[in-house]
Amino acid sequence: MEPKFFTHQSDFRQWLEENYKKEKEIVVGYYKVNSGKPSLTWSQSVDEALCFGWIDGIRRSIDADSYCIRFTPRKPTSIWSSVNIKKMEEMIPKGLVKEAGLLAYEKRKDNKSNIYVYEQDELAFTQAMEHNFKSHSKAWDFFQKQPPYYKKQMTGWVISAKQETTQLARLKKLIEASEDGKRL
Repeated sequence: MEPKFFTHQSDFRQWLEENYKKEKEIVVGYYKVNSGKPSLTWSQSVDEALCFGWIDGIRRSIDADSYCIRFTPRKPTSIWSSVNIKKMEEMIPKGLVKEAGLLAYEKRKDNKSNIYVYEQDELAFTQAMEHNFKSHSKAWDFFQKQPPYYKKQMTGWVISAKQETTQLARLKKLIEASEDGKRL
């Protein structure tokens, strides 16, 4: 599917008004700020999508000046980020959210909200992982000297893997990079 570029937020809202019930997806194109071309922003597009019960997917690069994101109707079992919950709490009182958006918001589950690794206050390796990391003193010393955001990001990356084998492979990669005094 070819990306559709919107110049204004209102243009994307109009597309959603006309198509949110009948279309299954849209790939929205965005021009980067440095391109000098007028463009809808990612944040604006998410606001509008949420109003109609849709959600954004993964970003893909098109070329040096543009990228695209696929939007689809939100599934009842989808995860709600704290950012999107906050956006809805701001837009609902303003009357911007359509019935489909309200229904999707009301169907969200607590166990599927605010669960992304980056949204967690405390992230920690398991005792075994930390013991393994500490056994490589040079790597552990390097890691401990890094800023909090990096340590949180890397800890989250390691522990967020679903399979233990993947967690251990990621930990190994982190230890090796840290041994070399490098960040991943």
